[in-house]
Amino acid sequence: MRTNADFVGDMATLARLHAALDSVVETEHVISAIHETSLSPPPAVARVGALLGEARELLRWLLATRPEHRHAVGSADTLAHRGSED
Repeated sequence: MRTNADFVGDMATLARLHAALDSVVETEHVISAIHETSLSPPPAVARVGALLGEARELLRWLLATRPEHRHAVGSADTLAHRGSED
């Protein structure tokens, strides 16, 4: 049985995930603008864009996952492990 603390924790996690997704999307737009306006963008710009796309998809996956399946949402190790499974 879920308690109020569980519900509040889930809502806080959802808020952090949404904020992270918003930040990733905004950063993707900046990187895209740099790529489009540069005559010869460095390869790192394309790589950062690809990494941001992966981060966006991981965050979307976490948002679509049931709360009991979200373990250690803030853990970089967990996110890296999840990304390696795809």
